[in-house]
Amino acid sequence: MALTPFIKKMKKNNCLLIFILLVYSLAASAQDSLMALLQSGVSGANEKIIATFKSTKIISAQTNETTKKRNLDFRVGHLFGNMGTKAGGGGSHTLYGLDQSTDIRISFDYGITERLMVSFGRNKRQENLSGAVKFRLLEQTTNNKIPLAITFYGSSAFSPKADPEEIYTPSERRMSYCAQLIIARNFSRSFSFEIIPSFVHRNLIDLRVNPTDKNDLLSLGFGGRMKLTRSFGIIADYFHNFRDESTGIKMYAPLSLGVEIETGGHVFSIMFTNASGLLENDFIPNTSDSWGDGGSKFSFNISRVFKL
Repeated sequence: MALTPFIKKMKKNNCLLIFILLVYSLAASAQDSLMALLQSGVSGANEKIIATFKSTKIISAQTNETTKKRNLDFRVGHLFGNMGTKAGGGGSHTLYGLDQSTDIRISFDYGITERLMVSFGRNKRQENLSGAVKFRLLEQTTNNKIPLAITFYGSSAFSPKADPEEIYTPSERRMSYCAQLIIARNFSRSFSFEIIPSFVHRNLIDLRVNPTDKNDLLSLGFGGRMKLTRSFGIIADYFHNFRDESTGIKMYAPLSLGVEIETGGHVFSIMFTNASGLLENDFIPNTSDSWGDGGSKFSFNISRVFKL
């Protein structure tokens, strides 16, 4: 009898995973026919917009871009500690968070085709091990017959870090999932913008910390880049979460601002953010720091692409 709730929970999680995979499969199979329909009778529709964004990520947000076929993108992200003492930071005693490390992420993105990318990574925070797939469904064209670029992104993560009070928690409960539809447009040679409807599911939540927390969370992200020179631009992204915060511990919307510098095969991003982590499955539902309370953190990303 004690196994009944667990079995029901597993069935629910399996249904969720099957649903995400089904959406991805249907979208992938429908994309070619949709492209053919759009291209029929449209002159120059194959003139696709190249590099709506410089990288596969803005700051916290994924972009519509994927790693090129047979290219390996080695990425390192570092998120330091809170700058303000009101948010638990050490101020000048920790060099405004630079002596601390909230999260570190090392990942590898590989382009299987020009439109399909897979990713594997590991985070310091919660020791998350993650895998992801990204597929470009539609690509914007220069003649605006296809005005938007649309990309599907799906990820799953496993945290081997067990709760000390729940040593016997089944490992399946420490899985989390994120599904996003990235809708992007390049408005000019200088400006690109995207909207990111997102769905996050966590098998395990801690009601002791937040009694109103839910396993499922809907979020709407926004991101943009303003290119100032050929190799330098301003970048920003933001996620608004749709959750009930009438009681329990308040969570904040992740907001990130920074600059992006391209140097040959490297893309170097320097930014400030209140996000609590570097993984979508983590920072979207779990950002507990506020910009207003000094909860912003210095962060950087380094990307190096290798042709294999």
